[in-house]
Amino acid sequence: MSIKYRIQLSCEEQANLKELIHCAKVAKHKRIHAQILISLNENGPGLSEVKAADVCAVSVSTVQRVRKRCVEEGLDIAVQSKFSNKGRPRRMDGEQHAHLIALTCSKPPSGNQSWTMKLLADKLIELEVVPTISPATVCRELKKTN
Repeated sequence: MSIKYRIQLSCEEQANLKELIHCAKVAKHKRIHAQILISLNENGPGLSEVKAADVCAVSVSTVQRVRKRCVEEGLDIAVQSKFSNKGRPRRMDGEQHAHLIALTCSKPPSGNQSWTMKLLADKLIELEVVPTISPATVCRELKKTN
């Protein structure tokens, strides 16, 4: 099996990671991620994922995740952040959220005493603020304002 994500650290990067490992006040996940990257380094030990997982006392999936994040997002992101910066984009941006708040503060449609999540979702689609939205998403967005 060929490795899709190859870790090749320069001498300076290796020194920085070793310094981070030996630093007294550093988060546990940062220390572990640094150890994983040093273990996987092809210019150094070049351990397999299974052996690196044993050495660092983590699961193989953690080793794979750190390796992938290092190649795709960079060494700093792989070491410093516990979670990936990638993810699903937000459903509503600031302008759309402002439309929702303004709509919520306005008078409800005739025949209704107050706005419901379903009415708000339908009105946002009708006004072409968003192409589609569910009442649950409207509820989550409104929770953020309180």
